[in-house]
Amino acid sequence: MATKSSWIRSLALASFVAFSSFGATADPIISPGTPTTTVPTYLTDGSYLFGITIPTPLPSGEFLLPIDISGAVNLQFWQFTLLFDNTVVQEVDPGDTTSGIYGAEFTDGDLNSLSFILNGFPLNFLGEVDTLAGSSPSLLTGPSGDGPLAFILFQCVPDPATCNGNFSIQGATVVQGAPEPATFVLLASGLALLGGRRLLRRERRN
Repeated sequence: MATKSSWIRSLALASFVAFSSFGATADPIISPGTPTTTVPTYLTDGSYLFGITIPTPLPSGEFLLPIDISGAVNLQFWQFTLLFDNTVVQEVDPGDTTSGIYGAEFTDGDLNSLSFILNGFPLNFLGEVDTLAGSSPSLLTGPSGDGPLAFILFQCVPDPATCNGNFSIQGATVVQGAPEPATFVLLASGLALLGGRRLLRRERRN
């Protein structure tokens, strides 16, 4: 009887540990990446949204700024505002309906991991790209780990050799997935066993 009681307690404890560990993960971090003049293949071969492409090589003084995330777990949605020094760089709207904001492959070479840009307002006069938001609609489970969320097209205002936009992220919001169904099953099993055990004790006392 003692062995059965210990087993029930162990299962209940395991269920609570599994459930509580889901909320214990550190929040992911969104940050500006390293500016690059290398254009991803999907932005040159017509496989991006509506066949939109970026010329390669980029015109002199232009570059792509990747926006990266680290520590993602089943990422569902993200949003932030990008700040920059508008006396040094300006966001470029190439007139292709993207406003110069492009989704990124979270896993390089995997188009299914391509993010979809939901929102984003370049405001050069304020030095910001306001409320840039996106998701990964082609994935059943959101991306996890570290990877790019988006690319933003910029141009250096002064000499490109001394171009430093002082990029920073403000007001980042991240929505990540719920616990796996198995975690809920384990938690429910543990709670049911504990509840049943307590009910049995009460019936015996009565």
